Amino acid sequence: MGEDSPNYKWHLLGIVMIGTLMSALDSSIVNVSIPPIMADFGVSLDDIEWVITSYMLAFATLMPLTAWLRDRIGHKKLYIASLFVFTLGSVLCGLSWNLPTMIISRVIQAIGGGALTPTGMAMISETFEPHERGRALGFWGMGAVMGPAFGPTVGGYLTKAFGWPSIFLVNLPIGLIGIALGLKLLKPDTPPEEQHRPFDAPGFLFLALFLITFLLAMSKGEVEGWDSAYVVICIILSIVGITGFLTVESLVKNRIMNIELLKNPVFAACFGLTAMRSLALYGGTFLLPVFLQNFQGLDELESGLLMLPGSLIMGLLMPIGGRLGDKFSPRLLSLCGFILMGIFFYDYRTLDINTSSWGVVWPTIIRGVGVAVLIAPLTATALNSIPKRQSGMAASMLNIIQQVGGSVGIAFLGLTLHRRTSFHLNHVGSEISNSSPAYSEAFSQLFQRAHDLGYTQMESARVAASSLGSHIVQSIGVLAFQDTFLIASLLTFVSALLVFLLPNKPVGHTGEPVHLE
Repeated sequence: MGEDSPNYKWHLLGIVMIGTLMSALDSSIVNVSIPPIMADFGVSLDDIEWVITSYMLAFATLMPLTAWLRDRIGHKKLYIASLFVFTLGSVLCGLSWNLPTMIISRVIQAIGGGALTPTGMAMISETFEPHERGRALGFWGMGAVMGPAFGPTVGGYLTKAFGWPSIFLVNLPIGLIGIALGLKLLKPDTPPEEQHRPFDAPGFLFLALFLITFLLAMSKGEVEGWDSAYVVICIILSIVGITGFLTVESLVKNRIMNIELLKNPVFAACFGLTAMRSLALYGGTFLLPVFLQNFQGLDELESGLLMLPGSLIMGLLMPIGGRLGDKFSPRLLSLCGFILMGIFFYDYRTLDINTSSWGVVWPTIIRGVGVAVLIAPLTATALNSIPKRQSGMAASMLNIIQQVGGSVGIAFLGLTLHRRTSFHLNHVGSEISNSSPAYSEAFSQLFQRAHDLGYTQMESARVAASSLGSHIVQSIGVLAFQDTFLIASLLTFVSALLVFLLPNKPVGHTGEPVHLE
């Protein structure tokens, strides 16, 4: 089918969505299967975390290479090769017999997955005209959102019905279909010889050093301690990496990452807003299930089902958000998106163990609407603001900052939660003592109840002290979560101010330079 066919671009979009859905689904499907994998391999939780961490690191490190690879072999070959490597890695994961083989297989899987998203985004940008790009990215975003939304549910079902290898092997038929359709329908686009760029090895190595050590520091900070030698060394190396990268990129002509794009004020604004959006989105996705499982006693599947309606709303509204982005002000749509995400956090400032299921679900629906009107218009504005030939580079940069922003968001809110827990623990410890009236009254009531049930005086005292201590610890945890949600809402509302750097009209309809109003 020729590129001039009116249906070609939509067939391309469908093929790209297959890879995007597979890659996004795999980002969350593994989490619910960690316990049975641990049991089969006979490893600890600290060891099994490398199954997730290795994927994250390899995934992020591969992204900067996609623009250079595209200039070498073209989008068709790069996308199909990435889908093949991802599918191969999935099969190897399903056949793994111990932890080392699983980690190696996850790295192979991530090498394919890391190229799928930026390559797919660039293919859409180059195929669709600016006035259609928002709608196309909205449909594409459905796959990116539906994957993580259904991941825990699908993973839980497959693991229970067929065992944990099935969560990886299910990618085989889907991947083969995507590869076959790509080979048949995608047009060849091998770049001419003059478009080939020398490989910027120093720039890539410095950027890889930054991404690996920074993401390691963010993911391990809570476990190892932010002042531990492990995290401090990672942060120092990440500073060396980003400093070396910026130095090299300012000196060489053929850059692995064209930081000159950030001189474009519209693209720079979208770049910053993408970071803040990811910080809020991934941070909220991290906080809520932890609260539901630790304080409301839900398991992973139950907490995932409570978050599912909001994710479904998000996915279903993505194409509508993209269509709105083609017609209305990206500034207005982005402002609405950030405000709705802020309301999501603000509504949870009173979340406690007695909050109803609807009280949990409703804010996630608000967030779903907010993200739906934010992602596609913001991405389309970013890609429309730069020359089409730079869309691959721009897509890589947006995906990298999304990974970095998400990791920072999880780490920041995790650290905030820890500090607010310490604050409330110290506050309660100073206010309550064995001789305080409130403590004495509560202890007496619990003591009497236990004694009425037939416990001896010594046993009643032990039961009363234990129950009261558990209640205090639970209350401290709830207060810390409430504070963290409130702080996250304030951060999101403040981030919304960046939207005023965006243009007040859709970008790219006339082909003229964009002037901020």
